Amino acid sequence: MNTTDSGVRTALPRKIGADALLNAAVKFWFLVAVLGQWIFVYYVSAFYGGTALQGEFARWNEVLPHGYVEGETMGNLAVALHILLAVIIIVGGPLQLIPQTRTHAPSFHRWNGRLYVMLAFLISVDGLYMVWTRGTISGLVGDISVSINAVLIMLCAALAWRYAVAKNFPVHRRWTLRLFLVVNGVWFFRIGLMFWLFVNGGPVGFDPETFRGPFLTFLGFAQYLLPLAILELYLAAQRWGGTLGKTTMAIALFVITMVTGVGIFAATTGMWLPRL
Repeated sequence: MNTTDSGVRTALPRKIGADALLNAAVKFWFLVAVLGQWIFVYYVSAFYGGTALQGEFARWNEVLPHGYVEGETMGNLAVALHILLAVIIIVGGPLQLIPQTRTHAPSFHRWNGRLYVMLAFLISVDGLYMVWTRGTISGLVGDISVSINAVLIMLCAALAWRYAVAKNFPVHRRWTLRLFLVVNGVWFFRIGLMFWLFVNGGPVGFDPETFRGPFLTFLGFAQYLLPLAILELYLAAQRWGGTLGKTTMAIALFVITMVTGVGIFAATTGMWLPRL
């Protein structure tokens, strides 16, 4: 047998093994993340919807500062619209990333994708209006970080749409993944904050009364920049990484999944369920 043939046969199973490991790692993270996002959706629907049905709109301020302001009809409608759109896109977004949806329900995939992109764009415009008319609890820094998130959502939505129309599906996929992450910036903020409180046993790096401090400044931008950076590393490993690169990325994703899971657990038990 030729020495070159032997080397190829040895390297091929290793490459397939690394590809399978990376694929399993990203699927594991996706499963855990979607479970956490749908728990969040249940909480948002039950809390905001339940208080609205009871006419207790003022209770929104327990969670969302300036969420309801007596007499400000336009602002209150903007908040209600934002919550409604968030529920729809958090439920529908993950369905776009499931391969079986594209394969077995292509029409649903197309229409759900169009709805997802349009609502993501709309929720960003609505979010900008809310931020610059009512502000955030984190002050000017929070206003800026949330505004950047909104702009990134609109940018990713526009490019995902553009490449879908152009039928450049590999590039469309990458922009859809980026859109999925930046749309969930608010969710990443919450599980990141609760993970930090869980591992430190309390607030470290910020004042819980004023909700200001260096950690919250970091998290305000990290809620979308960090997931985007991890995604770019994953895409690079998937496209160009060798066995070592893919295996390293897979291990990193398994660790990130554990962190995500702890954050979801802490947010569910410490933030969401107690308010229902």
